[in-house]
Amino acid sequence: PDMYMEKIAVGPKAAGKISLDDPIEKTIEIVAEANNKKIRDLTVIVQERERHQDIIDRVRAKGARVKLFGDGDVGASIATALPGTGIDLFVGIGGAPEGVISAAALKCLEGEMQARLVPMNEEEEARCREMGLEDPRQLLM
Repeated sequence: PDMYMEKIAVGPKAAGKISLDDPIEKTIEIVAEANNKKIRDLTVIVQERERHQDIIDRVRAKGARVKLFGDGDVGASIATALPGTGIDLFVGIGGAPEGVISAAALKCLEGEMQARLVPMNEEEEARCREMGLEDPRQLLM
């Protein structure tokens, strides 16, 4: 559906170890350990939007590095699974169609994306149910 979704993505080393339900602080610890890095050497990529300020603040408070990007969360999420990018974790809220593309690409690269739709009103919730999602806010993997 054409709506927002919460997203988290990692490369192959951390695939299968993360959960969108975990606080970002725990996720950072898990991804750092999976990548054999110190938290201060971990890079989290986040879209530069006001809606992400809390996430950005929490990542920085945990001691990880934040890389901000403007547009194009497909490329940003896929970067977690590509060697040489220096990106370890993608997190944020963005478009669901882009999330589907990212999830498919990450699966091919042996990474992982988890997502959860964020319906903004009753109409969007109803659309989700019409498409077969009993709980529009369920974790999608």
